[in-house]
Amino acid sequence: MVKQTRREALAAASAVVAGLAAGASAQGAGDDDAVVIPAGPFLFGSPPEEAAAAARRYGFHRSWTESEAPRLTIVLPAFAIDRYPVTNAQFHSFCRATGYAPRGHWQGPEPRKGTERHPVVMVNRADAQAYAAWAGKRLPTEEEWEKAARGRDGRAFPWGDRFLPDRCCWNRDRAGAFVETLPVDAFPKGASPYGVMDMAGNVAEWTASSPGPGSGILKGGCWMTQSPLNLRVAARGMSGFDNNQSLFIGFRCVREVK
Repeated sequence: MVKQTRREALAAASAVVAGLAAGASAQGAGDDDAVVIPAGPFLFGSPPEEAAAAARRYGFHRSWTESEAPRLTIVLPAFAIDRYPVTNAQFHSFCRATGYAPRGHWQGPEPRKGTERHPVVMVNRADAQAYAAWAGKRLPTEEEWEKAARGRDGRAFPWGDRFLPDRCCWNRDRAGAFVETLPVDAFPKGASPYGVMDMAGNVAEWTASSPGPGSGILKGGCWMTQSPLNLRVAARGMSGFDNNQSLFIGFRCVREVK
């Protein structure tokens, strides 16, 4: 297995972006299924009292949800977002086309057989940005991600205000055994109001937004999330450093709508 240093990864990302700027093609991105999110307002974040109540309901200190407040009405232009997180197969196409390093957990140049439709993981924010640039897209802002996940009505989960445990991939390590993601289309009943899938659980997703220098906001919870608190659309508790690579972090992309 060839290990890639952070410096090498950032250099590779810069090379990909430069190539696109010079007119390189994103042919081979494949499987491009995007959902157009219409322009207009939506409810972003949580009111302070609602955030505190959610923390109490699930047995957490209120500080876990304080960063979600206040609730804001935000108006966004239209944009298109990937219906599913980027899969192993899609990231493999990117690696073949650009020479980008395969993911280390693949244990070879391509994903393990049977995981092609699982979301790619072990990607830091530079990896995600490099793929997005190659595909002619970008990472969503936190606001774009949240609107795509909850619609306009401020719901707590993509499917509504009540947590339904069979609508997402979560808490899969409760037996103490090593487990991973599931295919990105495994939970069709977990769709957002716009038909965007897998926005709760499976993988926490990088956004273009940052809580501070050298860090990025992650959204959506993941396959090992044990509390519905962190599967809520407004939750921000999994944000981390830009160079984090983990078996529970992935991403999806957006593009502009003319």
